[in-house]
Amino acid sequence: MSGWESYDKTEALCRYTPQRNIPPYFVALVPQDEELDDQKIQVTPPGFQLVFLPFADDTRKMKLCFTYRSDSFENPVLQQHFRNLEALALDLMEPEQAVDLTLPKIEAMNKRLGSLVDEFKELVYPPDYNPEGKVTKRKHDNEGSGSKSPKVEYSEEELKTHISKGTLGKFTVPIVYGLKSGLKSRSCWKPSPSPSRT
Repeated sequence: MSGWESYDKTEALCRYTPQRNIPPYFVALVPQDEELDDQKIQVTPPGFQLVFLPFADDTRKMKLCFTYRSDSFENPVLQQHFRNLEALALDLMEPEQAVDLTLPKIEAMNKRLGSLVDEFKELVYPPDYNPEGKVTKRKHDNEGSGSKSPKVEYSEEELKTHISKGTLGKFTVPIVYGLKSGLKSRSCWKPSPSPSRT
């Protein structure tokens, strides 16, 4: 079996730009087998077919075979409520269950699709995927991100030495705000009075 024959059931999704300054199209590359006639003359060569995939703007609204009327379908909640009232009035043990005509016919869909849904899930989703499972949020690593600056603690003696040396100007803004909040909690911070305008 050649490599070509093993790929005849697969398709590739591609972006196709026919010329410069033209927006790209999304296409499917579908492999095409070589076709020969009775005299072994090539009718169609082997290769790929470009199947253009439509954008949302390209799709048209389909006309329904019938005119939709909302009163054609019974409200299942109201129907169940009426059945409950009927059972209460007639002293029945259990009310009749209302048939919900708005739900999709899952059994008929499973019968028509067969194993295609399971094959699709195996191809698309990872093996440990559980659609009913809860989504766990990832915890952020503060150590590796580097977005938050590390907190630096300074004692009052260290601050006094920095003030006396005049090296407070070398502190970054986050460190100064950290010092300010630390001093506020120790009730050492006294904001300077705002200059009065005369």
